[in-house]
Amino acid sequence: MGSRHLSSLVNEKSWYENVLNETVLELEKSLSAMASGDINLEEEVQQQFELKPRRLDDPMSEYADDLFLGCREPLKRKTSLELLRTVMNSPAPSLPGILKRFAEAVEDLSHLEAPKIVFILWKHHMYYKALKILEWLETKKQFEHSENAYASRLDLIAKVQGVDVAEKYMKNDVPDSFKGELLYRTLLVNFVRSSNMEKSLAVYEKMRSLGLPITIYTLNQMIILYKKYDRRKILGIFSFMKNKNLTPSHLTYRILIATKGETGDIIGMEQLVDDMKSHGLQPDIHLLTDLARFYISEGCKDKAISILKEIERVNSHEYIRAHNKLFSLYASLDMTSDVSRIWNHCKSDPTMMECEAAIGAWGKLGEVEEAEAVFEMAMQKFKGPQSRLFSELLRVYALNDQISKGKDFIERMRHSRFWSGPLLWDGLVRFYVKAGDVEKAASILSKAVERQCGRAVKPLFRSYMVVMEQYANCGDVYNTEKLFHKMRQCGYTGRPRPFQILIQAYLKAKIPVYGIRERMKAENVFPSKEFSMQLTEIDALK
Repeated sequence: MGSRHLSSLVNEKSWYENVLNETVLELEKSLSAMASGDINLEEEVQQQFELKPRRLDDPMSEYADDLFLGCREPLKRKTSLELLRTVMNSPAPSLPGILKRFAEAVEDLSHLEAPKIVFILWKHHMYYKALKILEWLETKKQFEHSENAYASRLDLIAKVQGVDVAEKYMKNDVPDSFKGELLYRTLLVNFVRSSNMEKSLAVYEKMRSLGLPITIYTLNQMIILYKKYDRRKILGIFSFMKNKNLTPSHLTYRILIATKGETGDIIGMEQLVDDMKSHGLQPDIHLLTDLARFYISEGCKDKAISILKEIERVNSHEYIRAHNKLFSLYASLDMTSDVSRIWNHCKSDPTMMECEAAIGAWGKLGEVEEAEAVFEMAMQKFKGPQSRLFSELLRVYALNDQISKGKDFIERMRHSRFWSGPLLWDGLVRFYVKAGDVEKAASILSKAVERQCGRAVKPLFRSYMVVMEQYANCGDVYNTEKLFHKMRQCGYTGRPRPFQILIQAYLKAKIPVYGIRERMKAENVFPSKEFSMQLTEIDALK
């Protein structure tokens, strides 16, 4: 596919097409360099769009191999790399036009290695774009009919449109012959991630009633669920594993260790680490950083430093991956010289994640000018989306009470092409909350939703929580309810935390709330022990 085909993608004069035109020109330069052997385009793409660190309940490492079977091999065709880079760099609204033009230029769509492209997009959390490519493949009769393919699509639907829509897709659109363990497990993963206890338990029981294999991966999801709602039941899951001779995985131990660490049970945490090693499993980077974090939170500085030195002794590839975590951990220990040492090790050619982590670490240490210097360097180095860098520097200004500087920064950067997106909105919300302007923070969320006009991109759940908590702490029931309603409109339903904050607002205002249990039941929300105490307290106001 030649440059003229790429250039033909740009026919309209809209803002989005102008952005795409810039992307295409940059891509053509990259392709020329690749042809001459100067760069490897896929490596460049992977570096520009790095992965964020995985959350504890992120199932990626546990089911990605099943979900995207055979998709981990690198892309081999130049056309596939062109499509990947163009899709990653382009605004979502321009995606249909991009796919249409590529389809016109390529006779055999299998040459695009589309499943691999979908996997890379999924891995980088570009779920909307990945789903659109799958839908496009189906219109071209190129959708693979296998349980893996249906499961990957179900997962993307859950992430983009909501897990309830994904459940309907499974019921109505997936042939019964493909409704196996992987499909049900994928649905379970997404119900657990959405904190829907009732539906999670229903899927788990359905799997058992159908006689589907109950794997360690499924049981890990149940542990994550019970960790949130009823930790007493975790022991039962662990006993079930032993009865079925299922060997705990790294994630199993990581969840259990986190359960101990979060409650300050350092002895119990260390016993689990010993048990893990006795099963032939060695702590990986993720677990080691968890251990260091828990030691720091409990004031065990020497043990934390010992873990950090162990992280630095792992092989060079893993050590490079750990840079972003080391920054934050050393900063938490107020070890400025070590933050400087890690930065000097990577600053000649840092990744965007390392820049983000360094900005945060310098901010935590109160070295605002150092954080600004890293930001300016990153702005020169990276031409892709920088919203997370914007957000991180805003957090630094807020953390160090440099509100005036933060406002100057906002004024300077607000015309940037990438001054948008959930991470940027989150940074702005937190900055204005810190500045004491809660109304401004709330207006950012409202405007973000209005401007998206129904698109898949929406403010982060945590952004709503930050503003709701401010209103609740003031006993402002009206605005707390208003934000609660807007969250539901964005698809954030079936989660206990918003209800807890809502009840806190009523308690602070000393106003009784009626029908709250019915509202919770309608969203399949069931209270934890702490939550039940809040409900009892609010009942006393009636």
